[in-house]
Amino acid sequence: MSIFFGLLGMLAFFIGIIMVIISLFKKRPKKNPLIVILAGLVLFIVGVSIPNNNASSDSTKRISEAATSSKKITSKSSSKDKASIEAAASSSKSEKVKASKERAEAAKQVEAAKQAEAAKQAEAARQAEAARQAEAARQAEAAKQAEAAKQAEAARQAEAAKQAEAAKQAEAAKQAEAARQAEAAAQAQAAAQTEQNGNSSGYTRDANGRWHRSNGQFASKKEIAAAGLVW
Repeated sequence: MSIFFGLLGMLAFFIGIIMVIISLFKKRPKKNPLIVILAGLVLFIVGVSIPNNNASSDSTKRISEAATSSKKITSKSSSKDKASIEAAASSSKSEKVKASKERAEAAKQVEAAKQAEAAKQAEAARQAEAARQAEAARQAEAAKQAEAAKQAEAARQAEAAKQAEAAKQAEAAKQAEAARQAEAAAQAQAAAQTEQNGNSSGYTRDANGRWHRSNGQFASKKEIAAAGLVW
């Protein structure tokens, strides 16, 4: 039984030492390693002192010494733990500050990239709008020119039709005038011929178109027709 307690105490002691070493490089463990060391020392001393029942005072002395030693180790370990904890806290604080700066810089870069992309999209939209307006203006100008050409063509055709109508009317008037003149010439010729026939037959015609006999009296239509004259 004493060997068991002695081995168990030694094992606990070494585990406590390992925990102390680990706590120097990492965060402090949940359980205090000094308690494990102290428990290991007590178990070791108890295991050693069990075979010698007569040496109780000696065992008590050893336990007292072990306790004192444990207190010293605890004090030293506490100082080391405190320094380690402070160093870890300082390192953690530095890491947090560094991480915060990195996050702020990353956020700043993301915001800059976002603004650059927004500016790029705005410029692309502005250029697209300018191109659309230019195309609309070009189409409007083309439509305006097409309408102007259409109106000019309509005016030309109207002028041509007007001139054709005027020429047609002039030609009709010319032909009418020629026909009138021809009719007038024919009538004049017929009147002259009638006058000549009337003179030869003894009948004369006054300014009102009435026929007279050679004695000056009015002639009848029958007489005129019998003489071959036109009433």
